[in-house]
Amino acid sequence: MLETRSIPVPDALRERITSCTDLDRLDDRLGRAVTVGRAEELFGEDGAAG
Repeated sequence: MLETRSIPVPDALRERITSCTDLDRLDDRLGRAVTVGRAEELFGEDGAAG
């Protein structure tokens, strides 16, 4: 989703996303991926959450 929107995804964040097995968390991130301006925003403003 992020790449389709031309938003770069750093390797470390890509790993966090692809290794996640919590379907509720993934669903939440997918919903936010539609509106965020940076990949880090999927994890909170500073990238530390979740």
